[in-house]
Amino acid sequence: MRRATTGSRVRITALAAALALAMGVGPAARGQEASTQPDGWIKLCGINIGCVIDPPPHPWLGRDVHNTTGRRQTVSVDLNDGQGVRFWITLQNDGTEADTFTVQGCGGTDVFIVNRVLLGKHKDQDPGAEDLKRRYIRGTLTFDLDAGEKVVFTLNMLSTAVEGVTYRCRTNFTSQADPTLQDVVVARMTTY
Repeated sequence: MRRATTGSRVRITALAAALALAMGVGPAARGQEASTQPDGWIKLCGINIGCVIDPPPHPWLGRDVHNTTGRRQTVSVDLNDGQGVRFWITLQNDGTEADTFTVQGCGGTDVFIVNRVLLGKHKDQDPGAEDLKRRYIRGTLTFDLDAGEKVVFTLNMLSTAVEGVTYRCRTNFTSQADPTLQDVVVARMTTY
C-alpha cells in the first residue's frame, strides 16, 4: 500500500510540473532549478486618501505565481477621474539562495502619475517614509534578499481629470544572479 501512495505522489508531482510548464509559470517552465526566483505580489490598498480596503475580499494576487505577463498577478480598479489610488507590492525571494533583485516600475503617463513609491506598507502619505520613486521609475531600485525573505513597498498613483482611459502599470522584478528569472505584477487602472 505504501508503494502505491509513493507512486501516486510521484505521478501527481510530475503532473503538477508538467502543468506548470504548460502554463509558463515557475522555474520548471524555464528549465531552471529554484536557486533564486523573484516572486511579486500585489494588493489594492485603497482609493483616494488613506487605505480603507485592507481585509478580504481584496487579497494579495501573484503569490507563488511566476510569469512576465501579469496573468493572475493583476489588480484592476476603476477611478473617478482625479482620484488617487494606493497599491501594496511585495517582493519575495522564492529561491534557495540569497540574491539581489532589480525592480523596474512604470513611468506613468499624463493621465496616470506615479506620485510616490514608499518603502513599507503605508495606508497614508507618511512624510518620514523612504521614497523610492526615482529608482522605481528608472529601474535602479534593488533589494538584497535572503532565501524566503521579502520586502513591501507602497505604490501611490494619481489620475487626472480625463475619463475613459486605462493604464497598466507594470512592476518587473529581475534576478541579478540569473536575469532570465523574472516576475511581473500589474496595477490596472481605468478612469470613469
